Amino acid sequence: MQHVSHIPVGGQKGEVDLLARYRDGDGQAFRQLVDAYRDRMLQFFYRLCWDRDRAEDLAQDLFLKLMLASKRYRPEGRMATFVYRCATNLWIDHYRAQKPRPRLLSYDQVMLPDDDAASTVEPAGPTLSPMQSLVDGEEKAALRRALERLTEPHRLVFELAVYQERPYAEISDLLQIPVGTVKSRMHNAIAALKQALIGAGNEDATRQVGGER
Repeated sequence: MQHVSHIPVGGQKGEVDLLARYRDGDGQAFRQLVDAYRDRMLQFFYRLCWDRDRAEDLAQDLFLKLMLASKRYRPEGRMATFVYRCATNLWIDHYRAQKPRPRLLSYDQVMLPDDDAASTVEPAGPTLSPMQSLVDGEEKAALRRALERLTEPHRLVFELAVYQERPYAEISDLLQIPVGTVKSRMHNAIAALKQALIGAGNEDATRQVGGER
């Protein structure tokens, strides 16, 4: 059997459609799919709910849905896109069912409206590097707190674009929103995260200067 590490997944060229193989009778293909996507999907759900047990349950539900869907699966694009569509829809349904309480702190006030006005902004490369270069410790904790304060639409777009490395066109398709709205939400999310991280840095500096009281 081919080792899973040799099977391209995600956005890689030459991706093997394991779901189609499983549908066609390859019993090992679904296990390979789970091995290839399990950790990524766990992180996907965890960063959206910050609950390890719930993330595990959602990941299990996702793979069960994929197994059941394989019977009627018809490849019309990349398998990765199909997996992410199922994962995104599962999360949105779960989130709506939870009826979450309003956030105590929202960054909507510092965000631009979700329209095409900010669609010309390309939050790529150097713009994202401050978040991508954070190390373990207080900075990582500060980023988590900042992510938790994002509104759900902005956090989902940020997760898909930055951590899952999905292209804007695919995110637009997954969420059924215009590409301009995807870009706008990314721009707003990054602006809010930067503001939150700068604020956290100022608080740390104040504590260091003032010392313990």
